[in-house]
Amino acid sequence: MASRLASIAITLDMETIQVSQLCIDAYIVKQSILQTPKIKLKEQQVKVLNPRKLEVFPQANKDKLHFELHRLKNKLPFVVVKGITTVQRAVVNKEQERDRKSDVKGETYELLVEGTGLLAVMGIDGVDGRNTKSNHIMEVQQRLGIEAAMISIIDEINYTMSSHGMTIDLRHMMLLADLMTYKGEVLGITRHGVQKIKDSVLMLASFEKTTDHLFNASVNGRDDKIGVSECIIMGIPMQIGTGMFKLRQ
Repeated sequence: MASRLASIAITLDMETIQVSQLCIDAYIVKQSILQTPKIKLKEQQVKVLNPRKLEVFPQANKDKLHFELHRLKNKLPFVVVKGITTVQRAVVNKEQERDRKSDVKGETYELLVEGTGLLAVMGIDGVDGRNTKSNHIMEVQQRLGIEAAMISIIDEINYTMSSHGMTIDLRHMMLLADLMTYKGEVLGITRHGVQKIKDSVLMLASFEKTTDHLFNASVNGRDDKIGVSECIIMGIPMQIGTGMFKLRQ
């Protein structure tokens, strides 16, 4: 009988919670445990003893009780009680900022967040949404649009290269970001991305899988419009400038 009444007692560190200025007690923790889908507990299985202590009773047979207790013991510490579920951790970074007019130093705080959920972070009270940035390009595109994704690509290339002591002209990065986003979606410079960006057979063949592209084009009888890049590949004069007209002797 005693083995069936086995339970897990959870005690909250109220001093740490008060120092962190969080409004959390055992009742809020109970609701968070019940709302976590992976744990699968019913309301009668979680009992609040006092505002800082609660007890969890596993619902299992006598044979599986030991394993159920271990499962709960491993999963309960990872229950998100308060905050954004997609964020793992956040670090506060303090920076000194000098006012140019009064020459007075001031402190600004920067929050470095590990995880996703850009829209949820921007909507938190006290966060400056206009200066909130993310290096998750696809999420930026979904939340803020394709133009914001293009700016993010430029910033990330610039940040990565400058970290290694290399400087690239801004126009090159703008051209690359524009090429990746001009179709209305973010496309990588990869085998699959280039196929969506370029329609020319010769351009696709010059990137990867040359024989496959040329074979498929010849089997299907595709016509290729000769442009600047195709002329460079074939080694013939381009149809621009002095190459626009032909001379007859």
